[in-house]
Amino acid sequence: MARQKILIHLSDRDKWRLVVKQAARLVEREGDAGLQITIIADIFAAGVCIACDRLLREEIQELSQKGFSILACEDSLRFLNLKPENLPEFIQCVPNGLRAILDLEDQGYHYIKA
Repeated sequence: MARQKILIHLSDRDKWRLVVKQAARLVEREGDAGLQITIIADIFAAGVCIACDRLLREEIQELSQKGFSILACEDSLRFLNLKPENLPEFIQCVPNGLRAILDLEDQGYHYIKA
């Protein structure tokens, strides 16, 4: 059976906790064998990837360890005067969030705007 691909697009910095919890619950209910989940953060949500509290950082890292891809938009980080090299090791940087979304949709990801 093919894995279902889900792309969660996050622009609002205040929605991180909700997205992390919903994604974790989905994996609990469905099992991670049938899901391939990518979260992409741009605009102000990308800044949270660097400057977040310890608990949220641990929750994001746990998703990464479960096989989620966590992406941050480099253009957004630079707009916020943040350095992409300051991202935690479990978050990948993509040059442009919109381009990454288009590429992932071309790969068969189902787009969800959080």
